[in-house]
Amino acid sequence: MARGGKFDALVRARGERDGRGRDDLRDASDPVEGASLGKRSNADYRQVSAYIRKDTHRKVKMALLEEDRQFSELVGELLEDWLEERS
Repeated sequence: MARGGKFDALVRARGERDGRGRDDLRDASDPVEGASLGKRSNADYRQVSAYIRKDTHRKVKMALLEEDRQFSELVGELLEDWLEERS
């Protein structure tokens, strides 16, 4: 019997409980057919960090949820606008 990973027994138990076999449980690292790769693996993007006030971050997150937008989308738009103003 081949030795499996550390959590194989848990995965098997979950599959049995849910009525699915091990082959039905997709590995999170497997790409979904037709899905695009994320920004992290896209060479055109760079991860950056900045310190902003907690209350500002919370308000921005809430506003972005209402607009169904992502934080990185907003930051990119603001930075591009700033660069245009400078030229």
